[in-house]
Amino acid sequence: MGVACGLAMLPVANRAARAEAISITIVANGTTILVDALATGGTSTNYGTVDIVTLNSLLAGDGSAYQFSALGGSSNWSGASTGGTLSLSGGISIPAGVTGSTSLTITETESGFTTPSGPSGTLSSSSSATFNDANTSNSHLADSSFNAITTPAYTVASTSILGLPNSPGNGASASIPSFATPYTLTNFISFSLTPSSSLSPTDGFSVSAKATAIPEPASVVTMLIGLPLPLVGLAWLRRRTAVANS
Repeated sequence: MGVACGLAMLPVANRAARAEAISITIVANGTTILVDALATGGTSTNYGTVDIVTLNSLLAGDGSAYQFSALGGSSNWSGASTGGTLSLSGGISIPAGVTGSTSLTITETESGFTTPSGPSGTLSSSSSATFNDANTSNSHLADSSFNAITTPAYTVASTSILGLPNSPGNGASASIPSFATPYTLTNFISFSLTPSSSLSPTDGFSVSAKATAIPEPASVVTMLIGLPLPLVGLAWLRRRTAVANS
């Protein structure tokens, strides 16, 4: 009975010990695709390999004009002293002559970040694109969130009138009034590529969220204590000189 009880507890123990994982969801033409079911080899810091062939088949079946050449994500879970980061990247296109829905949104999220921490902070979102066969009517819209705090949405648009290769970027930020841990980071991106009978507009995209915290006063004191002795001595001499001059 003891062995049986121990074996029965293994799944529970495994779930408790399992690190947080990156999750990616696509909504195309009103249909939700859980990309996690198509990914293998993932870790808490790397999304793993997506079965692009199956993903593209699902998109075509849902009436979407889009096809992916790559899709993945990464993070520095569970965070670092410099900030917690979550990134999404990939390649998407509309093959020449293909028609269908051009509505597609990707949501990437990961929870359980435990560092850094502080009384407040900043959420930064940045995105870039490498457009090809895409004129100025082609773009994507992106933003990022820290728990329920979301940056303003911003556009990354092709800068070429003739559809020549170009690589624009953009970003936005939002203040975090209360930086509590653990926290969740999320990236959002939606695409607006224009179908063509002769061209295949392509967007090699990336979007990244970074949450940084303002150190607590105690952390600042600790940091100052850790300064090299010559710097401390220099500060003391300057203060003594200032007092003498006054």
